[in-house]
Amino acid sequence: MFTNTIIGNIAHMETAVYDGREFLAIKLYVKDSDNNTCVVKFNNSNGLLTAYTNGILKTGHQLILTQWEVRINSIRTHYTKDDDLVALKYPEVALTRVRVVMGASPLPKAVAESTPTPTLEEVPF
Repeated sequence: MFTNTIIGNIAHMETAVYDGREFLAIKLYVKDSDNNTCVVKFNNSNGLLTAYTNGILKTGHQLILTQWEVRINSIRTHYTKDDDLVALKYPEVALTRVRVVMGASPLPKAVAESTPTPTLEEVPF
């Protein structure tokens, strides 16, 4: 167990059912202090599932994971393919007991593409 704050952006999410209970399976892209990317995986069956089904939670949305007793379920760096060991592009860490705070939402694609980048002369001081 450890105490920490992890900030990342949703790379993938999907609903799943296990033992008759529905939950949201989430993968976050997280950058470390050396700018390396890893994937943090966790499940949620309350607030984030509701936000996803209501169309509020989208891929690219920032999530902040916090908790006093986060548990690492697994760390995966390789997989086997045709009896060969292959490295994952992004190592994966699976967590439980996380508390999630929704951060910034991604800009709609039309807005992101139409937003000009200001020049130095246009930036107010």
